[in-house]
Amino acid sequence: MEKKGFSLIELMVAVVIMGVLAAIAVPKLFGLFDKAKASEISLAAGTYTKLLETYVSEHGKGGSWHDIGYKSPAGNSRGIAGSTNFLYDATEGIYNWAAESTVNLNDCTTGNKWFINYSLEGGSQHVFFWASNTDVTKCSDALTPNFKRLSNTTTPITTPGGKE
Repeated sequence: MEKKGFSLIELMVAVVIMGVLAAIAVPKLFGLFDKAKASEISLAAGTYTKLLETYVSEHGKGGSWHDIGYKSPAGNSRGIAGSTNFLYDATEGIYNWAAESTVNLNDCTTGNKWFINYSLEGGSQHVFFWASNTDVTKCSDALTPNFKRLSNTTTPITTPGGKE
């Protein structure tokens, strides 16, 4: 008699191998999803800094989101508006640019903020940016490493930039 098919042992070994691969791959995959969601921050903040630099070079002063022509991924240039994963704050109360997470992103919990402040120096033609986050290790470093590269000063700027 000729045997056809797989034995029960062979099938069990294949299932165990697939289970081990799934146990390793699935958490990594979900981590990549959250990192992809957070990538919105670096792009949005980079657009803001470039528009502000252009505005300062043309007008010799800073401006609001609306003045410089910036709209967040949520579509706002005034007030607070939310995209799928973030709230963007154009009120410029504490920070010139701010985004707050509305979902957990890996170890970065809901409510963490990414923010940018700027100051004008050298005859109001040079803009200094300071970009940071409320939880640098779990949020900025882990999810948005390019965000901190937007800073061109290591000195914290604690007051909103000059719009005078």
